Amino acid sequence: MDRIKVKQVEGAMDLSSGQEVTGTKSFSAPQQFTGGPTIMVAYQDAMYWCQRENILEEPGNSRLRVQEGSLIIETYNGEAWVTP
Repeated sequence: MDRIKVKQVEGAMDLSSGQEVTGTKSFSAPQQFTGGPTIMVAYQDAMYWCQRENILEEPGNSRLRVQEGSLIIETYNGEAWVTP
């Protein structure tokens, strides 16, 4: 049986009521969320805010990651990720 993509079904996604999703989700590649002047990317152990799609290490990009139980904010300066 062929599967129907959700995009093809009118009204398949309910955007007006509260929803709860249980369980966990794993991704085999970075996930990108577009829609504004910056692109948010979930990749490995961090959330990235990028200026251009598919480029994590670009001067000015930022990331948020966990290190020893603390949240660390870093910015890429063209050579390395540094804390501001």
